[in-house]
Parts: sequence; C-alpha cells; structure tokens
Amino acid sequence: MTSPDYDTLFDAEIHAYLKTCASFAPEAGTATPSEARAVFDKMNLHFNLPIPKNVSTTDSKINGVPTRHYTCSNSPKAVVQYMHGGGFMVGDLESHHTICADICDQTGLDVVSVDYRLSPEHPHPAAYNDTLAVFDALHGNLPIILAGDSAGATLAASVAMVRREKVKALMLIYPWLDKPGEHASFRTHANAPILTAAGIVEFDKLRVGDQPQPSDPSYFPLLGDDFNNMPHTFISTAECDPLKDEGALFQQLVDYSGGTAEHIEEPGLMHGHLRARNVSSVAAAAFNRITFAIK
Repeated sequence: MTSPDYDTLFDAEIHAYLKTCASFAPEAGTATPSEARAVFDKMNLHFNLPIPKNVSTTDSKINGVPTRHYTCSNSPKAVVQYMHGGGFMVGDLESHHTICADICDQTGLDVVSVDYRLSPEHPHPAAYNDTLAVFDALHGNLPIILAGDSAGATLAASVAMVRREKVKALMLIYPWLDKPGEHASFRTHANAPILTAAGIVEFDKLRVGDQPQPSDPSYFPLLGDDFNNMPHTFISTAECDPLKDEGALFQQLVDYSGGTAEHIEEPGLMHGHLRARNVSSVAAAAFNRITFAIK
C-alpha cells in the first residue's frame, strides 16, 4: 500500500502549523499524563486569539461536573453541549476555551463546555457518565445540540444513542467512533500528523485501564446495533485522519435507518485542525462550515 504524500496533500499554511505543533511535542513515551496535559494546553494557548468581546462566560458545576457556560445572546434558541477532544487523556476547559467561544459567537447559541474526568486516573465509563449527567441536567430548558471533537465526539454520539429522542441535533468533528483497527483509514493514515494509529491504540489502552474492553455503544457508538430515530447529525471528517472512515460509516448507518445525517470530508486537513483555524485558510473554512451547520 502506497503511503499518502502529506508533503503535497497539505498547503504551506498547514505545514507551518504542523511544524509549530511539533515544537511542543515531548519525546515519545517520556511524558506522564499530567505533563502531557500541560503540553497540550500550552500548545492550544499558542494558537488562541482573544475570545470575542460579545461572549461572556460563567464557570459552574452541573450535577457535580465542572462546566463553562458561554453566552452572547439574551434569547438563545438552543444550547450546544460541547465535549473537548484529547484521547480521553488530555484537554480541559482551557484547551478548547476559544473554540467554544467562537462557536457561541458564530452561531448565537449558548455553549456549555464539559470538563469530564480523564483517563488513566478515571477509566471508562467516567467520562461518559459525566457527559450524560450534564445532559440530563440541561434537558428540559433549551433544545440541546450535542457536539464534540475526536474523543469528545465519541461522548456526544454515545450519549445521543441513549437519549436520542431528547437531542435536538448531533455535531461530530473528526469523531472517534469504533475500536482501533476496524477501518481502512486506520491503516492508510497510520502515520498521519497529529494523530497516528499507534497513538489511538495507546489512548484506548489508557481509557479502558485494567477492565475488559467494553462492547457497548457507551464505549464506542459503532458498537451499537440500533441507529433508528437518531437526531439530525452532521459529521465533519478530515482527509488525512486514521479515524475518517468511522465518521463516514456512522453517517451511512443513520441514513440507512431512516434518519438524516450529513457528512463532509475536509480535503487537505488532518485530525485536530480546529486549533489551526486562526492560521490556516483551509482550517478556517472548515470551521465556518461546522458553525454554519450548528446554526
């Protein structure tokens, strides 16, 4: 199998972005989880711009789970419950602070960012339980759009599977939806930048800990067998991502089951491109399509 030529698939802006990301990366296998989290936050902070002036934030606990509430309207029509990415091991309210603020600004909707518990200290189903607890507390006020990127999209889709008739819509951004190694893109893009196949396997090991690997959709949505009555779903995948086939399959299953799902594969982009939106015109266009779909 011929390896993808990332030199030609990415434009100059993305190459510059990837070079900057690489400058933050610790030597492989040397960072503890807490050190990896600090590096991840530092890298995200490097690319952040100030949040829009019309967006205000409030930190609070919802059902015991730390959250950050973003608002820019006195009469929002819905709330976006957002779960950050990071392989279930890194990421927090700060790593995705400006992403959530920009979603709020560009859609006019409230956003609630969820600071779910991380592995390996808190193995599955801790993150899932936190996401579900926040959803159940928010439900009954405004309509809820479940959204997330990468591992956060796993959580969004898993909760949608068990609360499908209560979810207004579902937004999945380069989602991780199945066990490692089940799809062709896992092998084709095994050595893609930002997220490799080996990295996915390691994240999965940390997530499950010492317990047997679960086989239900609370772990990975594509382990489920019922896609009927799912909420309207939008899936954004990246061309150069080992996870991209999982998003495409999820869209097909929702459609085949009588639902409505839209899928777009963003060319010339890789996993994690949300943080590149301020330095890449291609990533910015992808982000605009995401926020337009949410709105």
